[in-house]
Amino acid sequence: MILKRDEPLAPRTSYRIGGTAEYFFIPERMEEVPQAMSYCRAKGLDLRVLGGGTNVLVGDRGWPAVLSLERFKHTDAFGPFAKAEAGASFPAFVKKLADNSSKGAEALCGIPGTVGGALLMNAGGHYGEIGEFVKRVKVVEADGRIVSLDREQCGFRYRESDLKNRIILSADFEFSEGDREEIRTRMRDIFQKKKASQPLHSHSAGCVFKNPPGLSAGRMIDECGFKGTRIGGAAVSVLHANFLTNDDDASASDMLELISRIQGQIKERHGVELELEIKVWS
Repeated sequence: MILKRDEPLAPRTSYRIGGTAEYFFIPERMEEVPQAMSYCRAKGLDLRVLGGGTNVLVGDRGWPAVLSLERFKHTDAFGPFAKAEAGASFPAFVKKLADNSSKGAEALCGIPGTVGGALLMNAGGHYGEIGEFVKRVKVVEADGRIVSLDREQCGFRYRESDLKNRIILSADFEFSEGDREEIRTRMRDIFQKKKASQPLHSHSAGCVFKNPPGLSAGRMIDECGFKGTRIGGAAVSVLHANFLTNDDDASASDMLELISRIQGQIKERHGVELELEIKVWS
C-alpha cells in the first residue's frame, strides 16, 4: 500500500478546490483497505474515500486521512451481466455497457466520476438510476469485515444509499439485452441534451442541491435571480442555476458562502430548505 503525506486534494476534484490530506492511502489489494481503516482508528484520524472527486467540495484545510481506490478499476460486461471495481471510471464503464448491448446503460450517460461514487449516491437523472441495475455490492464494513450486500440491503433512494458508512469495493450488475445501435443513439441524444443545458466544461461538481419533492431546485434558484451571482471565484452558472462553478480560483469558503446565501433566499421566498447533493468535507 502506498502512503503519501500532505497530498494536495484540489487537483483530484472537479472543483479544483481544497487543501491537503495529511495521510493519503492508495491500497493495491482489497485486503489493504481494512488495514488503512485500522491505522486511522489507532491514530484517531477521520478517514474518507475520494473517488473521481466529481461530487465533493473539499474544505480549504483539507482532510486528515483520505483513501483512494484508483488501483481498483477493472470492469467486465458479458451478456446481461456486468462487474466493476469501485475505482473504475463510470463513463468508461457505461460505454462498455452500451457496447455490450446492455439496455439501461443509456440512462447513465454523461455522469462523471467513479463506479464507487455512482453507487454511493445512486447516481442518475431523468432517465434512470444506477441502483436499479445492481445485484450485489462488495463493501468493507466499519469494523473491517469485507461482505457482500444484495441490492435490497443497499437502500438505494434518490441521491442516497445505505452504503455511505461503508467503503465500496466492487459491484455486480444485471441489465436486459437491447439493440446496441438504439442504445448508442439514445446515449448521444441524452448527452446532447445535457451538453446544451449544463456547464459540462466548467469546474463544477454537478447539481449542488437535491430537487425537493415535486420541485426543481434549479428553477427556484433561477427565479430568485441567482444566475451569474458571484462570491469571490465561485459563481452560479448562467446555463443551469443548480450548478455552482469555480470560475476564478475560488476557495471552499467562497463556495460555502454562495451555497448558504442561496439556501437562505430559497427558505425565505419558498419556505423550502434545499438539501445538498454534493458532499462537503469541512
